[in-house]
Amino acid sequence: MAGVRSFLSGVLVLLAVLAAVVTVPARYAEGTLLDTDAYVAATAPLADEITTQDAVAEALTGTVVEQIDSGVLAGVLRPVIGEVADVFVRSEAFPPAWEEATRQGHAATMTVLRDESDVVDAAEGVVTLPLDPFLESIGQALRDRGLPVPEGFATTGADVVLYASDDLATAQSAVAALDRWTPWALPATVLLAVLAALAARPGRRLRTVAVTGALTAVAMLVLLVLLPEAVQAGFAGLDVGEAGRQVLDDTVEALLVPLRTQLWWAFGIAAAVGVGAGVAAGVLRRGRAA
Repeated sequence: MAGVRSFLSGVLVLLAVLAAVVTVPARYAEGTLLDTDAYVAATAPLADEITTQDAVAEALTGTVVEQIDSGVLAGVLRPVIGEVADVFVRSEAFPPAWEEATRQGHAATMTVLRDESDVVDAAEGVVTLPLDPFLESIGQALRDRGLPVPEGFATTGADVVLYASDDLATAQSAVAALDRWTPWALPATVLLAVLAALAARPGRRLRTVAVTGALTAVAMLVLLVLLPEAVQAGFAGLDVGEAGRQVLDDTVEALLVPLRTQLWWAFGIAAAVGVGAGVAAGVLRRGRAA
């Protein structure tokens, strides 16, 4: 009977650790990647990055030039338009416009990923950064210089392609699974850890808790090394536009910050539980011996 309890407890410990390995990334994805407010907050500092500013200025310049009918005139005005776009992305007006563009782009993406769009085919899905939130400021600056800016040019629908997928249906399925199961992930992890302790023999329950905490802490350290690299590698192979490459790279790095933070928190909690239970088990063992 004792052997059966030890075996069952060991299996439950492993299941608890595996559940923790799944829970932290799942809660990160649900709470950061799939939540528009959290996503905007994580990527807002990118507005101060030179690479982001340069990429957006380049995309804006190309968009404005395309709105001018005459090819000759567009060629002559391109340096002026580029200068205006460059001044705008370095100005105080850019960060709020960046946040609005990010919010619009993320909200539209979530509509697609949650299969709530009537106009986007999953097989042709793309993730973009809309440029329209920036264009009104660019247009006004050009008008102030007496340049011909067509009416309605700030509602072009232009964007920078950040991600194009031939298999968005798979992403939709993954998001649906996350929405369905993530709320249960943490309770399931805690329940498995408690059951592992209860299944152990009475004298080894604290030791079981200590082992569970220690193994979970080690697992979090492994995730800290492997998971960010896996995320970066996954995005590195995506089909992105030339201007979108820099924006995407910076965005991925910004989004990894909350992931690393959550993994460090999980490591700290697991390590504290493991050490605390181990110390308590040692104290009780010495007390019995005395």
